[in-house]
Amino acid sequence: MAAMTNPSHRSWLVPGRSARAALFTAVGATGLVVLTACGGGGSGNASDRSSAGDSDVASIASPGKAVGTPTRATDPDAGRPVIRLDSSTEETNRMWDSWYACLRAKGGPLKGAPTTPAEKAGAKACASKQPITPPELDPAQNPDYSDDLRVMVKCLNAHGIRATMVGDSDYSFDQSQPNPPHFNEIETACQVKAFQK
Repeated sequence: MAAMTNPSHRSWLVPGRSARAALFTAVGATGLVVLTACGGGGSGNASDRSSAGDSDVASIASPGKAVGTPTRATDPDAGRPVIRLDSSTEETNRMWDSWYACLRAKGGPLKGAPTTPAEKAGAKACASKQPITPPELDPAQNPDYSDDLRVMVKCLNAHGIRATMVGDSDYSFDQSQPNPPHFNEIETACQVKAFQK
């Protein structure tokens, strides 16, 4: 068996599943930020109520009135797209494609860290488009990562996908066997089952 990624999957940053795990880690953090930002309520003052009357219907506060909402100055991840554990391959690829299109247009690095001033400027200009991954898929943030990954591999095997662990933080597929129909959906479902708490 050799480590591989499914041909329909794109490994954007680093080859192998550990790169995908690192990607998904950052997404979760942003998701929490976005959910926290969207969960705020009004202050209850008359000025916060709709001008149409004394309605108890919630309204979206203007940016000037938001209290405690993360801003670019306090949270560099605010506004970045978030990849969830259950995001489909297509959804995930769309997010990465958007970021890479921006990097190409702005002169950012397509591989590795920016080295030249132009690449650094391009990377900065596109930072708001870089997807963030769930922390569950980052071995550095998830103390149960290896155990969760074993559950995922077991799930894949139960669905006819011959996968094995590679060390404690990656897995590989048997290249001699074709992927079953609906491979991507199976992989996503097993990932959710294994990593969602």
